[in-house]
Amino acid sequence: MKTKDLDQNSRENERKGCFSAIPMRFVFVFMGFFGFNLVYGFKVVLSVAIVAMVKSSGTTSDKSQECVIVGPTNSTMGPPTGDFSWNADQKASLLGAFFYGYILTQLPGGLLAERFGAKWIFGASVLITALLSLISPVAANLHYSAFFAVRVGQGLAEGVVFPVMNSMLAKWLPKMERSLGGTIVFTGAQIGTVITEPLAGVLCNGTFLGGWPAIFYLLGIAGCLWFILWALIVSESPEVHPYISAKELQFIKTGQGAEAIKAKRAPTPWKKIVTSLPMWALIITHFGQNWGFLTVLTLLPSYFEKILNIDIEHNGLYSSLPWLTCALMSWIVSTISDRVRASGKVPITYIRKFCNCVGFFGPALCLVGVVFAKCDQTWNIALFILAMGLNGFIFAGFMSTHVDMAPEYAGTLMGITNSLGNLPGFLAPIVANAFTKYNQTLQGWSYVFYLTSAVYIGTGLVYLFFASAQNQQWVQNTTDSDDESHSDIDHKQQSIDIHPNGNRDNNAFVND
Repeated sequence: MKTKDLDQNSRENERKGCFSAIPMRFVFVFMGFFGFNLVYGFKVVLSVAIVAMVKSSGTTSDKSQECVIVGPTNSTMGPPTGDFSWNADQKASLLGAFFYGYILTQLPGGLLAERFGAKWIFGASVLITALLSLISPVAANLHYSAFFAVRVGQGLAEGVVFPVMNSMLAKWLPKMERSLGGTIVFTGAQIGTVITEPLAGVLCNGTFLGGWPAIFYLLGIAGCLWFILWALIVSESPEVHPYISAKELQFIKTGQGAEAIKAKRAPTPWKKIVTSLPMWALIITHFGQNWGFLTVLTLLPSYFEKILNIDIEHNGLYSSLPWLTCALMSWIVSTISDRVRASGKVPITYIRKFCNCVGFFGPALCLVGVVFAKCDQTWNIALFILAMGLNGFIFAGFMSTHVDMAPEYAGTLMGITNSLGNLPGFLAPIVANAFTKYNQTLQGWSYVFYLTSAVYIGTGLVYLFFASAQNQQWVQNTTDSDDESHSDIDHKQQSIDIHPNGNRDNNAFVND
């Protein structure tokens, strides 16, 4: 019996040794990246699919007559006829329906993650959205209201993903890997868009599984398969992962510094959060980013179809290119920002503000350029690509600030900012529809782009003047009792961590 137990322990140790050769934080980032691929696939699929789902009205207000179709966009097949007779108001409502549910579960998602654990909440979010994707074609054929309800349900399920992931990033990544690691995970959203939009264009233009329903089925199946892997190979935190090496665990805890030294989670300082000026700057910034981001994300395929007369197959491809550039740029910028931060020469707040300015003011200028590009398809596509490429800087800007300000409450902070910040999800399509409903012209769309540029500039200035990436004083106060119980903390490290103004400096990094 003892020999058998020894052999079993030996095999288990050998198996653990094999797995421990793979950094488990990289596995977590990898799975989070693919999770966000799916999350945004579910979110953006309707932007392209609706072009094929809805019958063309055949009226002069349906498409602009200003831009002549040239080059590869001259399709000999003709546009899909569509199955539904939804009007412009119904289409705008459907494009925004997801966000009616999405904003409601942001804050609960962050709280649930911090109280009960983030792994299963994130996994369940993707699984539920996948199942709803599978029934989307049935719901659409059943009734407009049924499909609307499914989209709201998907938003409710997905609303938790950003706050929950912020909570997990704070647990899994050392400070010096947060910009790059968080960027890789979150830009899974952009890569998901890059994959989904052209794939949707091809499937909607074909006959496989009925055309447009195919993309909903494909995403649903992929989401179910992803959930199985997530359940098997990801853990709530490094401390409870069965295969993480002692060396990697020590590296993570050391890299987190004083954040990793706490006996228990302190109560959420709600009053101090809602009265914090940097917090309100972050909320306003998030609102501005989502106004611009979601305007382009949800309305670009319609602009390409209605104004530039681009057929659905090329539409999906061209609509995806800005998000590929955004992802690539964000990876490069986050890598550089992490290295600059590690050097200790530039305060983290300066790094965040510089990146955020590029990420907001750059797209604002590009969208103004789109207005002057008029019918030139090459310039239009190039400017949208450049706009979202520059927007990729925000992942090393305000998107990393939640964890910088309050690592222990990162999920709650993201829940607050993403809840209010996603109001543009349903407001932007309604406003755009008001400008273009009876005016599908270059002039009508110019109002959309001018407004979006103004929002980018205004909210970018708010972040520049009022935001902060330092651990806030109210975070320090809530953890004082825990810190006192660890009096053996190196006093030199503490002096590095605390600024004269009382805020912790997140440039600080604990070395061996």
